[in-house]
Amino acid sequence: MKNKKTLFTITIPIFLELMLVTIVGNIDTIMLGKFNDNAVAAVGGMSQVMLIQNIILSFICLGTTILMAQFIGANNHSSIKQVIATSITINIFVGLTLGAIYYFGWSEILDLIKLPPIIKSLAENYFKLVGGFCIFQSITLTASAILKSYGNTKPMLFINIFVNCLNILGNGMFIFGWFGAPVLGVTGVGISTVFSRFIGVIISFFVLKKYCNIKIKDFSFFSFDKVKKILSIGIPTAGEHLTWCVTQLIILSMVNTMGIVNITARTYLALISSFIMTFSIALGQGTAIQVGQLVGAGKKEEAYQRGLKSLAISFVAATVVSIIVYFLRYPIIKILTSDEKVIEVATKIFIWFIFVETGRTFNIVLINSLHAAGDIKFPMFMACLVMLGVAAPLSWLLGLKLHWLLVGIWIGNGTDEWIRGFAMLWRWRSKKWYDKSFV
Repeated sequence: MKNKKTLFTITIPIFLELMLVTIVGNIDTIMLGKFNDNAVAAVGGMSQVMLIQNIILSFICLGTTILMAQFIGANNHSSIKQVIATSITINIFVGLTLGAIYYFGWSEILDLIKLPPIIKSLAENYFKLVGGFCIFQSITLTASAILKSYGNTKPMLFINIFVNCLNILGNGMFIFGWFGAPVLGVTGVGISTVFSRFIGVIISFFVLKKYCNIKIKDFSFFSFDKVKKILSIGIPTAGEHLTWCVTQLIILSMVNTMGIVNITARTYLALISSFIMTFSIALGQGTAIQVGQLVGAGKKEEAYQRGLKSLAISFVAATVVSIIVYFLRYPIIKILTSDEKVIEVATKIFIWFIFVETGRTFNIVLINSLHAAGDIKFPMFMACLVMLGVAAPLSWLLGLKLHWLLVGIWIGNGTDEWIRGFAMLWRWRSKKWYDKSFV
């Protein structure tokens, strides 16, 4: 197999796409905040439910990406068609099922997350729209996974730019009445989101046809064997992500006892952290595509070296960016808030970004690489063991018991990242993943 695309030609569009999603997500919140604070709370209050939905959809996409990359590397065209047909069919089914649950069970779900009645009434239409039509998101995510497996990361970047711009335009119409549109608030944002995602689905099918030569008749290649393989990759990975969600909810509950200043500071710090780690995430995804293709082609030593080189690049980048962010901590935090108490608390944490974000690179890059090579269970086992056994207890001990507050929380998270990071490095260097491939 010839690698026509370099790591960076794959990674940069993924990086830009991730940055776009992060930035646009905040623009949506700002636009809705100009309309009504309760409207922001209504949408924000459902974020955890939507996060779980994204994990369910993403684990199928991850299984698709890994299998596709390995079969592409092996030039196994019949299996490639089977994976494409199977993954799209699975996520359409999952999208329809989740949509029905959201649409008909919206009230019970919003009661379960204890959304206040005044907020719940605002959230109803948005939740029924965005949740009920989540099938559009499920199809687009699957299309993105298929294209990325081929190394074609640019098409989805351009699709996402167009869809998000369309979404922002729709938000402006229904929030501020642009072009004479009715002001519908949260409901309007829901309509805008669903419509822009629907357009994204249509464009995605045309792009899949162009780049992957997919036709309607190809859905006859659906394979129950490929269902088992996709789920064998996806379910353990979903367990890993769910463990992270549970751990962070436990830690968040600790922060919520520290007072409003610490809660606010943590929110801003988490936002800054998401920007710092974006390049590492993109590099991890790009590396996974190349590792999967190399493993599929039987070039396991090249895959091994690719993983180590990507780790070195990511580690250096995270170190440099974290140090720059530390020295610019006051200008950065003052962009987000003018509250002196929040600024005082937040600036104490910036030095710990270096500790956390450098350790995180090991997990982002090497876990993606292990997944791509077919080594799925080891990262999940370490996640359950260290996140729940180290991150949560140490955060409690340092943050609450010793009253180090957010400093203790960041040390607890950083210790988790470094322990798991060294475990992933040991696993990668052991080459025990050599015999885990799916082809």
